[in-house]
Amino acid sequence: MKRFRFPLETALIVRELRKLMAEEKLGALVREMHQIEKTLKDIRVTAFENQAHLRRRLWGRLDRDKVRDHLRFQKALDKDAMVFEERFSNKACEVGQAQGEVILRNQEMKALERLKERRLCDYKTSYWWEHSKQMDQISAVYFGRDKVRR
Repeated sequence: MKRFRFPLETALIVRELRKLMAEEKLGALVREMHQIEKTLKDIRVTAFENQAHLRRRLWGRLDRDKVRDHLRFQKALDKDAMVFEERFSNKACEVGQAQGEVILRNQEMKALERLKERRLCDYKTSYWWEHSKQMDQISAVYFGRDKVRR
Protein backbone atom coordinates (compact mmCIF):
# COMPACT_ATOMS: atom_id res chain seq x y z
CA MET A 1 0.00 0.00 0.00
CA LYS A 2 1.31 3.43 -0.82
CA ARG A 3 2.59 5.88 1.74
CA PHE A 4 0.22 8.47 3.28
CA ARG A 5 0.22 11.85 1.54
CA PHE A 6 -2.01 14.73 2.54
CA PRO A 7 -3.09 16.48 -0.68
CA LEU A 8 -3.47 19.85 1.04
CA GLU A 9 -0.02 19.85 2.65
CA THR A 10 1.07 22.96 0.73
CA ALA A 11 -2.13 24.76 1.78
CA LEU A 12 -1.36 23.79 5.36
CA ILE A 13 2.14 25.22 5.08
CA VAL A 14 0.83 28.43 3.51
CA ARG A 15 -1.77 28.85 6.24
CA GLU A 16 0.84 28.26 8.90
CA LEU A 17 3.02 30.96 7.35
CA ARG A 18 0.04 33.34 7.20
CA LYS A 19 -0.65 32.61 10.86
CA LEU A 20 2.97 33.37 11.76
CA MET A 21 2.87 36.60 9.76
CA ALA A 22 -0.35 37.65 11.51
CA GLU A 23 1.23 36.90 14.90
CA GLU A 24 4.32 38.94 13.97
CA LYS A 25 2.13 41.84 12.89
CA LEU A 26 0.18 41.62 16.15
CA GLY A 27 3.42 41.62 18.14
CA ALA A 28 4.69 44.70 16.31
CA LEU A 29 1.42 46.54 16.85
CA VAL A 30 1.39 45.67 20.55
CA ARG A 31 4.98 46.92 20.90
CA GLU A 32 4.03 50.19 19.16
CA MET A 33 0.96 50.53 21.38
CA HIS A 34 3.05 50.05 24.53
CA GLN A 35 5.57 52.62 23.29
CA ILE A 36 2.77 55.13 22.70
CA GLU A 37 1.32 54.32 26.12
CA LYS A 38 4.73 54.88 27.72
CA THR A 39 5.14 58.21 25.93
CA LEU A 40 1.66 59.27 27.00
CA LYS A 41 2.45 58.33 30.59
CA ASP A 42 5.69 60.34 30.42
CA ILE A 43 3.77 63.35 29.09
CA ARG A 44 1.26 63.10 31.92
CA VAL A 45 4.04 62.84 34.52
CA THR A 46 5.77 65.87 33.02
CA ALA A 47 2.48 67.81 33.05
CA PHE A 48 1.92 66.90 36.70
CA GLU A 49 5.46 67.98 37.58
CA ASN A 50 4.93 71.23 35.68
CA GLN A 51 1.74 71.93 37.64
CA ALA A 52 3.49 71.17 40.93
CA HIS A 53 6.37 73.46 39.96
CA LEU A 54 3.89 76.20 39.04
CA ARG A 55 2.14 75.82 42.42
CA ARG A 56 5.47 76.16 44.21
CA ARG A 57 6.24 79.27 42.16
CA LEU A 58 2.97 80.90 43.14
CA TRP A 59 3.93 80.85 46.84
CA GLY A 60 6.46 83.57 46.63
CA ARG A 61 7.30 86.41 44.41
CA LEU A 62 5.13 86.23 41.29
CA ASP A 63 6.93 86.44 37.95
CA ARG A 64 4.38 86.78 35.19
CA ASP A 65 6.78 85.69 32.42
CA LYS A 66 7.60 82.43 34.20
CA VAL A 67 3.94 81.77 34.95
CA ARG A 68 3.08 82.42 31.30
CA ASP A 69 5.89 80.07 30.21
CA HIS A 70 4.57 77.37 32.54
CA LEU A 71 1.05 77.81 31.20
CA ARG A 72 2.27 77.63 27.59
CA PHE A 73 4.28 74.53 28.41
CA GLN A 74 1.22 73.01 30.09
CA LYS A 75 -0.89 73.81 27.03
CA ALA A 76 1.72 72.19 24.75
CA LEU A 77 1.80 69.12 26.99
CA ASP A 78 -1.99 68.89 26.94
CA LYS A 79 -1.95 69.14 23.14
CA ASP A 80 0.71 66.40 22.92
CA ALA A 81 -1.29 64.27 25.34
CA MET A 82 -4.38 64.59 23.15
CA VAL A 83 -2.39 63.60 20.05
CA PHE A 84 -0.92 60.56 21.80
CA GLU A 85 -4.29 59.56 23.25
CA GLU A 86 -5.69 59.58 19.71
CA ARG A 87 -2.73 57.55 18.47
CA PHE A 88 -3.20 55.13 21.35
CA SER A 89 -6.89 54.63 20.60
CA ASN A 90 -6.12 54.10 16.89
CA LYS A 91 -3.38 51.63 17.73
CA ALA A 92 -5.69 49.80 20.15
CA CYS A 93 -8.21 49.47 17.32
CA GLU A 94 -5.50 48.10 15.00
CA VAL A 95 -4.42 45.64 17.70
CA GLY A 96 -8.01 44.44 18.04
CA GLN A 97 -8.22 43.86 14.29
CA ALA A 98 -4.87 42.06 14.30
CA GLN A 99 -6.05 39.84 17.15
CA GLY A 100 -9.14 38.97 15.14
CA GLU A 101 -6.96 38.08 12.17
CA VAL A 102 -4.72 35.88 14.34
CA ILE A 103 -7.78 34.09 15.70
CA LEU A 104 -9.08 33.56 12.15
CA ARG A 105 -5.71 32.20 10.97
CA ASN A 106 -5.56 29.86 13.98
CA GLN A 107 -9.04 28.57 13.18
CA GLU A 108 -8.05 27.95 9.56
CA MET A 109 -4.92 26.10 10.66
CA LYS A 110 -6.80 23.97 13.17
CA ALA A 111 -9.45 23.09 10.59
CA LEU A 112 -6.82 21.87 8.13
CA GLU A 113 -4.96 20.00 10.88
CA ARG A 114 -8.20 18.26 11.94
CA LEU A 115 -8.83 17.33 8.30
CA LYS A 116 -5.30 15.96 8.04
CA GLU A 117 -5.78 13.93 11.22
CA ARG A 118 -9.06 12.48 9.91
CA ARG A 119 -7.45 11.56 6.61
CA LEU A 120 -4.53 9.97 8.44
CA CYS A 121 -6.94 8.00 10.64
CA ASP A 122 -8.84 6.86 7.54
CA TYR A 123 -5.55 5.91 5.89
CA LYS A 124 -4.48 3.88 8.93
CA THR A 125 -7.85 2.15 9.06
CA SER A 126 -7.70 1.22 5.39
CA TYR A 127 -4.03 0.22 5.73
CA TRP A 128 -4.76 -2.19 8.58
CA TRP A 129 -7.87 -3.46 6.84
CA GLU A 130 -5.78 -4.17 3.71
CA HIS A 131 -3.03 -5.72 5.82
CA SER A 132 -5.56 -7.94 7.60
CA LYS A 133 -7.09 -8.93 4.27
CA GLN A 134 -3.68 -9.94 2.92
CA MET A 135 -2.90 -11.93 6.07
CA ASP A 136 -6.26 -13.71 5.77
CA GLN A 137 -5.48 -14.62 2.16
CA ILE A 138 -2.03 -15.88 3.08
CA SER A 139 -3.41 -17.93 5.96
CA ALA A 140 -6.22 -19.31 3.75
CA VAL A 141 -3.71 -20.36 1.13
CA TYR A 142 -1.39 -21.86 3.75
CA PHE A 143 -4.04 -23.75 5.67
CA GLY A 144 -5.85 -24.71 2.46
CA ARG A 145 -2.70 -26.41 1.18
CA ASP A 146 -2.15 -28.09 4.51
CA LYS A 147 -5.62 -29.72 4.29
CA VAL A 148 -4.99 -30.84 0.73
CA ARG A 149 -1.74 -32.60 1.69
CA ARG A 150 -3.33 -34.61 4.49
